[in-house]
Amino acid sequence: MFMKTHMLERLRRKSVCLFLLLITLGTGQAYAQSAAKTGTQQLNTQQASARRFLMWKVTSPTATVYLVGSVHVATPDLYPLPSAMESAFAVSKVLTVEVNVKNIDASQSTKLTQESGTYSDGDSLSKHISKQTSDALDGFCSKYGMPRESLEGFKPWLVALTTAVIAFQQAGEDFHMGVDEHFLNEAKPSQRIDELETAGFQLSIFSSATPQEQEELLASSLKQVDNLKDWAQTLQNAYVAGEDGKIEQMLEQQFEPRAFYKRLIEDRNNGMAERVEQYLKGKEQCFVVVGSGHLVGDKGLVKLLQAKRYKVERITPGD
Repeated sequence: MFMKTHMLERLRRKSVCLFLLLITLGTGQAYAQSAAKTGTQQLNTQQASARRFLMWKVTSPTATVYLVGSVHVATPDLYPLPSAMESAFAVSKVLTVEVNVKNIDASQSTKLTQESGTYSDGDSLSKHISKQTSDALDGFCSKYGMPRESLEGFKPWLVALTTAVIAFQQAGEDFHMGVDEHFLNEAKPSQRIDELETAGFQLSIFSSATPQEQEELLASSLKQVDNLKDWAQTLQNAYVAGEDGKIEQMLEQQFEPRAFYKRLIEDRNNGMAERVEQYLKGKEQCFVVVGSGHLVGDKGLVKLLQAKRYKVERITPGD
């Protein structure tokens, strides 16, 4: 019971941090192997001399919006962030994040998770996943010292999140060192904090997945957990170097299932772009921090705002 409650609590507090993880689980292994061959130390050396990050300045006749990509889990060597990034934030009137994880209603989010992510009336996980996935989950629980029975009441999408959280923690990744939470901690009383979405909306994306999509999410997660440490370092290196093309490739290559990726990223980008446009029609300087996957690619926020004829400039704060 303690393990089940603990994992639900971790999901509730950090569901926003896991979106980027889940949409890249299908690609993590290839990049992890690449990182292992190249050597993490070599990658860190390369990035130290090219700290470009993901940052754009979008302007209208009346307002300025900074778009900043985030990695939701990180290691201490990501910091300090470039002074130009910190300075832009310091003079902004508004900080906008996907979800303010420091202001989540604990009782409401727990209720939503239990309602949408757990079985009732004697139903259980084993009745909804294949033997192959069940065997892989047995192996995961044995390796990480987690009682399998504690997951039987969870639906596959919630088990996928839970296994990812455990694997990230074991890999030494810190959910409290993400770029979005960094700026939430730095926000001054005079700065307004806005949210692009709600925790309930984000959970609904997972809970509305079809049974087949949930099975694929869980199977994909279990295949990649052993490589998450190398994958996370590769992602952080690409982020620091501002390699948006590489990040986009990590998101798109061999994603399982593709239809779920569209709902999880591309469909949400449209709503985010509309919110950013509202800021551009106002008169405040805003600092918008979202997962890096939402900024890159032909359907990312940068391209969507350019298509609306706003002036969009790439900022290289590490210079």
